[in-house]
Amino acid sequence: MYDKDDIKTMIDGMSLSGVLEILSQVCYEKAEHLRTNWQDPDTARAWEKVARAVGKIKIKTDLY
Repeated sequence: MYDKDDIKTMIDGMSLSGVLEILSQVCYEKAEHLRTNWQDPDTARAWEKVARAVGKIKIKTDLY
């Protein structure tokens, strides 16, 4: 299992923006998986909503 120090190391190595970009992509992929393999559009939409929110935060981190 990963802990806070692992996340800190990822941020230090990639930047916060890079970690958020990957997290957003993972959320979109999870949504697609749920929609395709589990026929669960409601949960897929929730994951897409999270992906969009993380993407917005990523954009804000790019500004600083």
